[in-house]
Amino acid sequence: MSDTPRKFPMPLYDGCMLPLFPTLLPRADKQMTAIRDFKSKESDILICNFPKTGTNWVYEIVCMLLQGHSSYLKDLKTIGMLEIIDLSTLTDMASPRVLSTHVPFRLLPTQHLAKGCKIIHVTRNPKDTMVSVYNHYKIDSRLRHPSTSEEVEFPGTWENFLKDQMENKHNIYDGFFKYEKDWETAKRTKAVTSVHTLFYEDLHKAPVTEIKRLAEYLEVPADEELLKDVADKCSFKKLREAAVSIKTGNVPVTEGGIKFLFRKGMVGDWKNWFTVSQNEQFNELLNRELKGSNLKFTYEL
Repeated sequence: MSDTPRKFPMPLYDGCMLPLFPTLLPRADKQMTAIRDFKSKESDILICNFPKTGTNWVYEIVCMLLQGHSSYLKDLKTIGMLEIIDLSTLTDMASPRVLSTHVPFRLLPTQHLAKGCKIIHVTRNPKDTMVSVYNHYKIDSRLRHPSTSEEVEFPGTWENFLKDQMENKHNIYDGFFKYEKDWETAKRTKAVTSVHTLFYEDLHKAPVTEIKRLAEYLEVPADEELLKDVADKCSFKKLREAAVSIKTGNVPVTEGGIKFLFRKGMVGDWKNWFTVSQNEQFNELLNRELKGSNLKFTYEL
């Protein structure tokens, strides 16, 4: 499978746009094929979610649960992010390997699905996701581009970005709705046999409860003290501080300031961005996209 002709200055693969990661340039074929053919171990844990829906947050929680204490890791989740690294570097990673990816369901490692390896699917309400994605794209050079002869600046203004996303024009990682609906289909049809679904808003509302559920899925012991300690250490404020003071890795955490990976981390920030008209239009889009779907999202706590 090869890239289709590019209309936008970002790589395309199997119909979806991808970030300007060095591993995906000048063509995405090699890396994406390597991901599909990745030799998964039965102990591998793969965090799958659309961008800006809680990957770094959940990665830290999972790693703390696996190690049995709430010490921060020095590495960012990108150490095991499939589309951004040389996959051969994972060969010597100690098991269980905690991996992550934003690629759509159909592009996941075939062996991981066939072996029934653990998957954590994290999702977030689309309105807050749009706001978080917009603010990240503005400061991440791998996800934006200047005006060209064919296209306006991306992501540009909030108004232009929201219109762009509602039309699924820059459909990075398939765009939110197709990404999530494909996951819903995979679960319903049993195309994935071992998956734990975690909602961003639930993790905010009841962190200890959700972390306990996660520990049970991972089959690791976690007493009440550890659960509370992990919830505390992984609060947004403390995790953001740790990202700057402790983390190392190939992603500049402070590119564009501290907000590069951690901006607000709140539920309901969309109300500070969507105008009444935009909200009405987006709600109409929600009704169309989610018709016949069982997907339900929480927009405020």
